[in-house]
Amino acid sequence: SASHLRGCAAALVMSWADVKVALEAFARGEMVMVVDSSDRKDEANIAFAADHASAERMAFAIRNSAGIVFVVSDAERFEHFGLHPATHSSTARFGSNAYISTTYLPGSSSGLSAADRATTARALCNRSNRAEAFSKPGHMFPVAADLGGVLQRQGHTEAAYDLCRLSGRAPVACLAELTNDDGSVLRRADALAFAQRHGILAITVEQLVAHHKQHPDFPSPPNADSAPSIRGLDLPLADRYRDARWNSTVCEPLVQAAKQALASCNVREITVEYVAGSYEVPAAAQTLLETGLYDGIICVGCLIKGETMHFEYVNEAVTRGIMRLNLDYKIPVIYGILSVLNEDQAKARAGLTDGGVNLGKDWGITCVESCLLKKRFAESLAFDAAPSFAAALTGFNSVDPYVEPVRRRR
Repeated sequence: SASHLRGCAAALVMSWADVKVALEAFARGEMVMVVDSSDRKDEANIAFAADHASAERMAFAIRNSAGIVFVVSDAERFEHFGLHPATHSSTARFGSNAYISTTYLPGSSSGLSAADRATTARALCNRSNRAEAFSKPGHMFPVAADLGGVLQRQGHTEAAYDLCRLSGRAPVACLAELTNDDGSVLRRADALAFAQRHGILAITVEQLVAHHKQHPDFPSPPNADSAPSIRGLDLPLADRYRDARWNSTVCEPLVQAAKQALASCNVREITVEYVAGSYEVPAAAQTLLETGLYDGIICVGCLIKGETMHFEYVNEAVTRGIMRLNLDYKIPVIYGILSVLNEDQAKARAGLTDGGVNLGKDWGITCVESCLLKKRFAESLAFDAAPSFAAALTGFNSVDPYVEPVRRRR
């Protein structure tokens, strides 16, 4: 009967979401509810990726919580921005690693509004921001996660951190402890009803723990041939540029495939920047390279031939520009610009047609392998004497232009 079908639908909605589905939603910037065990805090929190923080999402978190929104990342990131632990002798019941509250000053007013708090959350995703740009104290509350994630500490903080890492987002999340209308804490028993009312996927910390145990090698390389060299890679940062305004139907799956490949190779932080079109990619990539903060860049775009010579001019300019960046900066800049005759060819190379192959995955693997090659030779050259160092560097550059120390830290 119709009532029976409605009852089945309600039962399906009011259940814990599959972790894989929740990770896909989180990667898209959606909010995900996380509930810990009833014998711990027995609380429901809402988490979303900080690089997707908006005034709307922040306002929802503020309205449905006690008003405090935490920003979760690792201690190294917070200290990079000049933030310090709130106390050196925490007596908190569950041992949370709280840092001094902060507000990103540029572009903020008082720092209290939902828009200002979203600005602060996004600013903490960009390591090129200077420490003096963050006030101490402020209106966002940093909490450092245990680097072991939920396998080490089964808290909401680690769950939010793992959602970022497992979904391939930058490892910064916004987190709020949900409350009922009367101000009481939203418990596990009422969590699913809240999630259903607001169309939010809900998972438990226990599910994340089980997901880790079911995938002990995650993240693992998508390319089995690269496993010996890539597994366990410790690359701090990778950046990707993409064409967002034109040919976005083709570029979007390419970007997602490249991002998944990078994340599966243990690249801990992946940043996506938007430019107007493929022609603007080389100049924008140069801007990032000049910061000295990035290990590699993947330039993603799509050029489809038209009826004029414009295609040839733009294609040549973009190709030369990206190659010039490789030669000038000695940082891997991967050419991910599709140059095709028609839209069908573009869709096939983005994996959107039967038999098509998404090239974004290959670009991600190529970027990582180029970084590894550069890092390996930089480390070996560091032990050579000056004369042999020069000879080795010259010889290697004649084969591959990607050799320099893999990262310059500030």
